[in-house]
Amino acid sequence: MAGGFYIDFNVASGRPSEGHRIFGRPPDFTVANVMLWSDEPMIALDARTVVLGYLFRKGPPSVRVREGAGADGSALAAANGRALLTGYWGGYIFIHVTQGGALYVLRDPSGLLPCYIRRAGVETALAGDVTDLAVSGPGRIDVEEIGRILASGDARGRKTCLVGVEELIAGECLIVDRLAATIEPWWSPWDHVAPRKMSIEEEASHLRQTIADCIGSWSSCFPSILLGSSGGLDSSIVAVAATPRSERLTTLTLVSPGVAGDERPYAQAVASSLGIPLRDAPLDLADIDLERAVTPHHPWPISPLFKQAVGAVHQRLQLEMPIDAHFSGNGGDGIFCSIRSAVPLLDHFLSEGPSTAIGKTVRNISSLTGADMFTVLKHAWARHRRAGGAHVPRYSELGLERELVERIEAQGFSHPWLLPPADALPGKTVHVAFLMRAQKSIELYPRRSAPPHIAPLLSQPIVELCLSIPTWHWIADGRDRAVARAAFSNRLPKKIIDRSQKGGPAEFNLSIYSTQRDRLHEMLRDGVLAAAGIIDISFLDEREDISWRGNAREQRILSFAAAESWARRWNGG
Repeated sequence: MAGGFYIDFNVASGRPSEGHRIFGRPPDFTVANVMLWSDEPMIALDARTVVLGYLFRKGPPSVRVREGAGADGSALAAANGRALLTGYWGGYIFIHVTQGGALYVLRDPSGLLPCYIRRAGVETALAGDVTDLAVSGPGRIDVEEIGRILASGDARGRKTCLVGVEELIAGECLIVDRLAATIEPWWSPWDHVAPRKMSIEEEASHLRQTIADCIGSWSSCFPSILLGSSGGLDSSIVAVAATPRSERLTTLTLVSPGVAGDERPYAQAVASSLGIPLRDAPLDLADIDLERAVTPHHPWPISPLFKQAVGAVHQRLQLEMPIDAHFSGNGGDGIFCSIRSAVPLLDHFLSEGPSTAIGKTVRNISSLTGADMFTVLKHAWARHRRAGGAHVPRYSELGLERELVERIEAQGFSHPWLLPPADALPGKTVHVAFLMRAQKSIELYPRRSAPPHIAPLLSQPIVELCLSIPTWHWIADGRDRAVARAAFSNRLPKKIIDRSQKGGPAEFNLSIYSTQRDRLHEMLRDGVLAAAGIIDISFLDEREDISWRGNAREQRILSFAAAESWARRWNGG
């Protein structure tokens, strides 16, 4: 299923747009000084307004909006797209050209359809694939921004690691006229953190209905879906919500070395309970190529090397079965507020003051973290003394040049969601930071050459509901993601609902390191990042450590190598 889009605004007279070269055809939508090409589903609202991607009228039941939106189209165009944010949801880009020739581009709050911007003078171009906006070559990469990304998961903002290209953040609207371009935040998670005053049971019921509605709506859009299933809570919830409305849903679990890398018993329990097929496939070291960028279509080098093996499995499966979309439970930990700290205690106390219920929250945190109640109280107080308990971005110097990290830390964060209102509860600053991290580089593969990746738990109605649930409700009974567990306790096997630990590809990653250690070190010593003063190569000379600290070093080297291969690709290598 082909996808992707390209928008040109104010292209110089007489010069052909890049869109002609990329798509090899005339534009699909032209008005005033705007040209648009799209292989995404396209909904024409009127002669000056289109929506790209998937749009649903908010339910339940939600209804997909298709070509010929009728009365919907007139209302949405009249409000320059703002009405979308309250009455609709999906994975879309809204484009409207006013009578005066100004361009409005709104990216929906889920961020499920990528949107990048390149501005040069009066010309502006937007695309869903960064490779349509930039070409590789010397001076193309922003090495300082690569350093920011490697230093902290909170460091990513609107800038990308490609010079001159930025991201339109989810919920933002780009407004361009002949004189200037501005970006306005039309949706923010901070508009949805106010509690709805429901009991945990009511929240669980509402969450179950909302998830069933949203994921069911997504499932009806694709004839054949491949769902990555680890047997963890998040992907299992996606499976149970997708099954009733999916024509063909197949689950896939990936197997890697070690007990933690084999989650087939859990994935099988889910598949059997739902009566859907399960495929399994091993991750293969032969599919790892250190010289190849993992995801060159991402504007940040954040995809780990093991994703090459995942991609190889997906390519082989595409030869055996139809795949119209990849689904996953990605983002679930953050959306379901998987906090393991004393912050919910601060939220509960600041919201309701001293009460007997506070003691229950202390006990729940103690059960969840394994810390005794005195330690929980001690940590809550220490957290409160530090910035009132609010989330503070952290930076890691591990393997990076110290001067770089000091410079980046002094600059601070740049993502607008990390600036909370004055009355924000500490736990909600953590919850919003989780959501911000969940939205980074959602796209698995280039949309024009591979099926789209849908992370349906990021759907706007689900996110807004979860943001409104108090953090201490998410740890009820001493379990993380407690409201989500309660919501599906009667729909999933008990071993899934009660599962508190999940495996992963850690041993496969260590196998990559152990089998290619010399080449990894050589790449980094002679690489772009070392030459730019990003990596401290003395880090490579440290004695190998077989403890958990050694694993942290090896994982760090693997992440540096993935960033190095990405940088070389964009640097023209």
